[in-house]
Amino acid sequence: MLPPMSTTDPAEGEADTPRVAEARRRAAQRGHRQSARMHLALWVVMALTAGFAVPGRPRLAFTGEGLGISLALAGCLVPLSLAALDREPRSQVGTAVLPLILGVSGNALAVLRPTLLMEIPVAAAVAMLFARLRPRTALFLAAPLVMAIAVITTASAPSGISLQAGLSSVLLCVVLGASYVFSRQARLGRDRTELLLAELEDSREAEARAAAVAERARIARELHDVLAQSLSALSVQLEGARKLAERDHVDPALHRLIVRGGELTREGLSEARRAVAALRGDDVPTLDQLTALVDRCRRDLGLPIALSVTGEPRQLTAEANLALYRGAQEALTNAARYAPGSPTDVLLRYTAEGTTLTVTDHGRPAFRRADEDAAPGSADGDVANGDGTGSGPRSTSGPGEGGEAAVRVWTGGGNGLRGMRERIERVGGRTHAGPMGRGWSVRMEIPG
Repeated sequence: MLPPMSTTDPAEGEADTPRVAEARRRAAQRGHRQSARMHLALWVVMALTAGFAVPGRPRLAFTGEGLGISLALAGCLVPLSLAALDREPRSQVGTAVLPLILGVSGNALAVLRPTLLMEIPVAAAVAMLFARLRPRTALFLAAPLVMAIAVITTASAPSGISLQAGLSSVLLCVVLGASYVFSRQARLGRDRTELLLAELEDSREAEARAAAVAERARIARELHDVLAQSLSALSVQLEGARKLAERDHVDPALHRLIVRGGELTREGLSEARRAVAALRGDDVPTLDQLTALVDRCRRDLGLPIALSVTGEPRQLTAEANLALYRGAQEALTNAARYAPGSPTDVLLRYTAEGTTLTVTDHGRPAFRRADEDAAPGSADGDVANGDGTGSGPRSTSGPGEGGEAAVRVWTGGGNGLRGMRERIERVGGRTHAGPMGRGWSVRMEIPG
């Protein structure tokens, strides 16, 4: 095979982007197609050489003058067949050997058996040199072959057309050599252009990503310096108000409002901190960390959790990973808040249809309202959460004060079950939540 010249060093492709890799792949395909056309041309040259050289006299033989013709013909046909069958790139020295043998044998055959188109083997050798080697090297090796066939055709032609015969043989060699030089240069130029365009597109995307990262960092700083600081101060003030309310034995309804305001403030602060981390490009949790999440829930929230994973794990997008992880975190937090100590099952299933994460607790009826139903506006069991705080349709009764303190630390949904549903829907999934026996079940599905 004719070795297609690469536009860059092969080692440079080790860390190629997909766009650059695709450009290199198309360049390689064009090189292979050009080589295939050259191989077809070599088979045609071999047929023409044999067709013009075999007939006539003296006949091919193993003795006398016929032996010389046989050796010269073999010197033409063998390199042509080897070059047409070759599929591996060679060194420049190895690449030049076959065309030189072909050119020398073609000149010898033209001397021993002058025939019509006797310059074809030499012209093919010149074309192979220019197709396989750099133009300057090819010119240095092809010049003697062309001069030799010009002298031979001039000497063997009738006196009236000897000069024209010599010039025609030179012209044939020059045209074939030049055509292969120009075709190869055109291919390499197109390869370089596509590669440069791919690198330019990658550079533009990298520049756009850098600008987006800088803008996100600016927004993160604003959130941290303004919103997070304000929420922190508000949380401190509300905590002070709660203690004053407990000391002065204020109306229980007012006390509950102050406590709930403190919870909302802490949840908002936690959400702001996560938003700042996301904007700064910090690592976001994935399903690979689900086991660690369950372990922390067992330790910090006192939940007896059983984790099961079935099916062949698949690679999910970062958004899908984060949505499922946050959904599991929210569901486990709610289980600890509304059914403290209840056995809880976490099932992660990978199927051909998609990925499903189910969190089911077995419930504590004393902490549930008798009229616990989905909030208005939900459909097909989708989660609906009226206040967006994570309480969902469940009762506001909960565990004791110590357990509530642990849950306050863990509460991280920000927008609770509604936020869970919105996260899942943004990645094309669905969320279902509702009673299951004496307990509560949350199922998150992401297709694909």
